[in-house]
Amino acid sequence: MDHHQLVRAIAVGRVAVGASLIALPGFAGKQWIGDVATDRRAKVIIRAFGVRDLALGVGTLQALGTGQPARPWVTMGALCDVVDLAATAVAIRALGARRAVPVMLVAAGAAVGGLLASEHVE
Repeated sequence: MDHHQLVRAIAVGRVAVGASLIALPGFAGKQWIGDVATDRRAKVIIRAFGVRDLALGVGTLQALGTGQPARPWVTMGALCDVVDLAATAVAIRALGARRAVPVMLVAAGAAVGGLLASEHVE
């Protein structure tokens, strides 16, 4: 897989995650933070979080598709993934390892992949 394919795959994943958090915040959020995600108040922040990933993914895909600079989108996405990883690690006891570890693995993979690929995309 070349760097552009990796960036595209991460961006498509962001669009999927973002859309699911917006459309189904209780279900999608529950996979990460547990039953609290079904609370109407928690759904507000889950949807807001989903918009972040959706915007990063769409922005990256648009940049790749039009030949515009994608590096800023990829770098910002990777930094968000680092924060997601750290925030989840800090809350691992409250979330439980069953929920936290998969999220941490995905966030770490996307962060490392994004940061490495960002050096090779315009």
